[in-house]
Amino acid sequence: MVLDITKDNLLKFRAVKSFRLPENEVSPITSLSYDDHGQYLLTSSASDNMHLYDAVGCRFLNTIASKKYGCHSAKFTHAQNECVYSSTMKSFDIRHLNLETNQYLRYFTGHGALVSDIQVSPLNDTFLSASYDESVRLWDLRISKSQAIVPSLVPSCIAYDPSGLVFALGNPENNELGLYNLKQLKNGPFLVIKVKPGFTQWNKLEFSNDGKYLLLGSSAGRQLILDAFDGSQLFELTGTKSFPLREFMDSGSACFTPDGRFTLGTDYDGKIAIWSHYDSISNKTLKPQGYITAAPNSCPRTIAFNPKYASFVTADENVDFYVIEEK
Repeated sequence: MVLDITKDNLLKFRAVKSFRLPENEVSPITSLSYDDHGQYLLTSSASDNMHLYDAVGCRFLNTIASKKYGCHSAKFTHAQNECVYSSTMKSFDIRHLNLETNQYLRYFTGHGALVSDIQVSPLNDTFLSASYDESVRLWDLRISKSQAIVPSLVPSCIAYDPSGLVFALGNPENNELGLYNLKQLKNGPFLVIKVKPGFTQWNKLEFSNDGKYLLLGSSAGRQLILDAFDGSQLFELTGTKSFPLREFMDSGSACFTPDGRFTLGTDYDGKIAIWSHYDSISNKTLKPQGYITAAPNSCPRTIAFNPKYASFVTADENVDFYVIEEK
């Protein structure tokens, strides 16, 4: 469905399906990934399982166990039936898996510590990984060894811009952010951005699909939106309650809508905030224009908007699907 994304339409979203793991498996969901077509959703959980959903029909499809190696940051490649994900036990390899046959296609070896984030290029079959070994690596799906290594501080956040030609690498500890040209990695960042002091616990970077904005997602009840070209701070988003710190990673408490005009952010009080920045004067603190009620018995921590359909998903121990409900 083609949806005109407005505040009024966003406020019509309702949780329509909730999925909870069996009691012996209940654990935090640590990553969310839609395939390119918005047809499927893949999650990874701290119980060492991945789960596949029909994102359009809001149906659970399959459990993909990774008990031997653990799993985190499971991301679809450009093939609908393939993913890459990081190991959390035995080794720190990244694994390329066929989701239909459950066969490994390749192992990507080289990281010396836990891989905290994987981002697949929107342009081609390359991807980035950020690790606690103080490096970000660039990989090609066809080759087991990394194509390039970028030194980084830990913890670090990474994101591709929509062109696939630039990526952002941020460090929440020193509040710095670098933009890199993928064809000139040896030159280091072409822009270094100092993030405002006191903005803490950010754990996600996301470019808007129009390439104008860069979101710094935090679990501390505040989000920042920067100008993606010069790094200047445009907006601080407030009005949500922070989440308690936990040992498990997550994939971010805020996301852009596909048109890049709104931001959705989760709230520890069990709701989802809506901010509009496209018609706001920059250098402002923005309060939510409204809230969507979270699914019953859920405390949504992470959020992702479907790239192709009028739906989004939130997760913590539950996975909740939201679609627009016409009254």
